[in-house]
Amino acid sequence: MSEADVVHGHPIGEGLDEFRHALKSTFERIGIHASPSSQGSIALFEASSDVRNLWIRLFFILQALPAAEHLRSKTGRESLRSDLLGFASTVLSSDFDLKSVLPLAQHILDQAPDQNIWDAVIALVTLKTTPPSLPSALSLDTPLKSTSSSQRANEQTHDDMDERILQEINGCVYKDTGGFYEKYFEGKEWSTEAERITERVDPQVRNGRWTEYPALPSQTAFLNWLQGFQADFLGGGHGMFCDSPNLPLAGSGCKRKPDLFLAPSSASKHTDKYDWADIRVIGELKQSEVRGKYTEELLNFSGHAREVFAAQPTRRFLHGFIIRGSSMELWVFDRSGPYGSEKFDIHEDPRRFIKIMFGYTRMGDGELGVNTYIKEDEDGNYIVLEEEGKEKERLYLEDKPIAFQRAIVCRGTACYRAKKRESERWEYVVKFAWRSDKRRAEGELLKLAKERNVWGVAKLISHQDLETIADMRRGLDFRKPQRFRSAGRDSINQSRSRQSSMLAAGPGISLTPLSTSSSGQKRKRAEDRVMAPPPKRSKSGSRRRSSAAGLATAQLDGAGLSTGANENPNANSITALEGRDNGSFENRIFSCLVISPPGRLLREFTSVQELLEACRDFVRAHRSLYEDGKILHRDISENNIIITDAQQEGDPKGMLIDLDLGKELDGGPTGARHRTGTMEFMAIEVLEGKPHTYRHDLESFFYVFLWVIVQGRDRTLLKTSQLRDWYRGGYTQIANMKRGHMDKKAFRGILMEFSLEFISLKGLAEELRDVLFPYREGLFTGTYSDADRLYQPMIEAFERAITRH
Repeated sequence: MSEADVVHGHPIGEGLDEFRHALKSTFERIGIHASPSSQGSIALFEASSDVRNLWIRLFFILQALPAAEHLRSKTGRESLRSDLLGFASTVLSSDFDLKSVLPLAQHILDQAPDQNIWDAVIALVTLKTTPPSLPSALSLDTPLKSTSSSQRANEQTHDDMDERILQEINGCVYKDTGGFYEKYFEGKEWSTEAERITERVDPQVRNGRWTEYPALPSQTAFLNWLQGFQADFLGGGHGMFCDSPNLPLAGSGCKRKPDLFLAPSSASKHTDKYDWADIRVIGELKQSEVRGKYTEELLNFSGHAREVFAAQPTRRFLHGFIIRGSSMELWVFDRSGPYGSEKFDIHEDPRRFIKIMFGYTRMGDGELGVNTYIKEDEDGNYIVLEEEGKEKERLYLEDKPIAFQRAIVCRGTACYRAKKRESERWEYVVKFAWRSDKRRAEGELLKLAKERNVWGVAKLISHQDLETIADMRRGLDFRKPQRFRSAGRDSINQSRSRQSSMLAAGPGISLTPLSTSSSGQKRKRAEDRVMAPPPKRSKSGSRRRSSAAGLATAQLDGAGLSTGANENPNANSITALEGRDNGSFENRIFSCLVISPPGRLLREFTSVQELLEACRDFVRAHRSLYEDGKILHRDISENNIIITDAQQEGDPKGMLIDLDLGKELDGGPTGARHRTGTMEFMAIEVLEGKPHTYRHDLESFFYVFLWVIVQGRDRTLLKTSQLRDWYRGGYTQIANMKRGHMDKKAFRGILMEFSLEFISLKGLAEELRDVLFPYREGLFTGTYSDADRLYQPMIEAFERAITRH
């Protein structure tokens, strides 16, 4: 179909009438009475602060018109609609010439033919403009940091994931960490045995190379050699090395293929295929070091680590290594980010290599980073409940978590339903999380909420701090953290396509252990670890720049801030930048919280009626927390609202949980380095850097409500869903996207994504949108001083919807 046919078949009609009225009103208010293109009008036009927001609104209205979906893109994308969505954020750039919109404005005012209007639109969006970037500093009470938690199921493509992982680890990566080998591979229970194995191997180095190591360390050659080496020298341990270069591991929506990994020896007895839940150590193999590929390799490696943390959500940390030819680099990932050792050459120091590979196979659960606070007996996994005034007893955990975060650098929240041994029903929720050491413990806020008779918030049973990142990193010396400059998704893909990788493994795709022998030795669980005292400053040599000593006390300046926008338009690859601060990192505290009742996540509703009742009671609970408890939640997401089985009349059917980021209203700034949140639910003004208010929590809840409905029963978003744009890009871009979608007419595009089951909720969604986003010479996103101007209308809207059902 030709462009003219598309325009004729999808007339604009009254689609621009409301905007035309707003345009005329704005022009009259700023004093433009003649043609917008006149010199006098242009001067007034450029001086007005209202005009830019007006144009942003226009492009979101245009993308909702039917013709925008059917007109072909001029920039290589699928449709003109995708161009318009991206162009809205371009308008915010300081480099954008506002006068370029005047021809389109004149056509709209003159009610020109549709073809003229669309021609002007197409001419605009094909202009070459520079992409927007995040302001250098945000005036947040707690700065933001993006994570990869948003991507789930079919959303976990490499294109989306790699850019998000880059943002997640930005400013948290440490290379050449002093004391790494000594900390993890010396002075262990198995060190003497490692020394004996090394003597057995008796590595011979001639002419600067280890004679037994593959001369050409291709992937196939290295794996074949390691298979024999493992069979001869590494058997009898807790784990064994396996490979999967051609077959994605099970247990993930992102089809990643780890080159090498350590799995429990016992697992191979039951199956020849492994799951991400089995992995204990990850390895990456490269035939040689390739200049300029460091960041791409780190991204791929970090993607594997993300899969392990997602499959093992209570994991404390994860070991890994990268071998490039004969160069080896060791890594550890924890919830504050990855840190690596100094590189060494295997030919020059084969004994170190042997001890490392042997050590990985002998490490116990505690040394490998498994959560040893969770115990196991014949009845299953359990924790020891220490409830005030009562004897200790065991709480048994459900096999799978009811909620967890799919990210590395984050709070790592994982929640499990739990019960006592003799109970037939799940009575509790056990929550593991890594909060910033600058934040108040959630248990303290829940206790405060209870004392202040807050309604609709989970009841605290027990709370315990277990260990800290500073404890785990004790004895290490950190250099400056690395920052990364993103050149955008296209550059990642182009660079990846040129990447030199190791040769493919042998034929076949079945996953097999690298050794045909295994001991029957069962893995032993380490004893509970005693919390170490605060780390002391190391007196190591000059290469060690900054020890863990100053980590908790170092001044925090929000340096972890990152953006998905391109900070260097001329760059054609991802570039690692040298850090600018000392070796301080975000110290986190690992805690275990027990609350009641357990409930179900909001997305697990059994009927529309149940969903509506839970949502109504959430708003009531939030009002009680804010007005009675004097506490602001600040982290509303789909994982923080649960449906409860009310035991008696008056009990909440929807409950608010997770006060990790909660804050007393009269408290000062937390001082935490950054806040990791779920981008798709963040309020517009929070993304823009404004202080958090009760209104922003209610706005986040509205996004959760829409998200749950659009996802539907299968709990995934279609690839064409507009809601995907709520977590892709920089903060400003996402804020503008949401602002556009909340426009009254553009909002109809969101409503069109409601499935047949939820069509009856369209009216409620529009009511809630009208309450939160009224027009006041533009879309209003501010906070009323009278909180009931939002709380009460929202509760009443849900009450009416419940009555209708």
